[in-house]
Amino acid sequence: MKIPLNKTEYANDIAAILGESRPVTFQKGEVIIKAAAPCTNVIYLESGLVKVIQENQNGKTNILQINNEGQFIGIICMLCNLENAYTCIALNDVKVSYITLTQFSEYLRKNMDFYAYITKETLLILQKNINRLITIHNKQLPGRVADVILYFFELYNQSKTFEFPLSREELAQFACTTKESFIRTLTEFKNDKIVILDSKKLTINSLEIIQTLSRLG
Repeated sequence: MKIPLNKTEYANDIAAILGESRPVTFQKGEVIIKAAAPCTNVIYLESGLVKVIQENQNGKTNILQINNEGQFIGIICMLCNLENAYTCIALNDVKVSYITLTQFSEYLRKNMDFYAYITKETLLILQKNINRLITIHNKQLPGRVADVILYFFELYNQSKTFEFPLSREELAQFACTTKESFIRTLTEFKNDKIVILDSKKLTINSLEIIQTLSRLG
């Protein structure tokens, strides 16, 4: 979940929590949280990108979301008192701060406004992810690929130029389609001048068309 650091009251809360945290760095590909492991910490992502995945019994994985700096990881497990439900993997060099559940819970208990805000934002993120997973299955390929582009557009603070942090295969998985279908549709977007594509770097030429494709599915 993303905390709006430009809001002074929340920035102060985060600074207070991080004052008792333990900083750790991870390199690309390293596991930060492993599913089914005991949930003992809440993690604050200070820099870098992290993919959150769910591993199925058949060995396949589903990418649920991408976290970037300014986000808490592990809030859901803390609120529900569960073991880690998902695996989190660094997509590049990542710096995080570990806050023990005891420290985090004690701070929230003494700061009920922040507790309410954390809970509300967590539920909104859950709802957004559920809606994405439900609606994407009802869309045609152009709508699915448009959704992926808009996802990263929002992730990078509405920048029209960004680099995909995932491989083509992972992007296809994120769009619930095949690698070949994803590449073909993305190439069509490029040929139609909707986007400019250079390897992993993408520039949105027509945000309006991307948004329309996403909306119409």
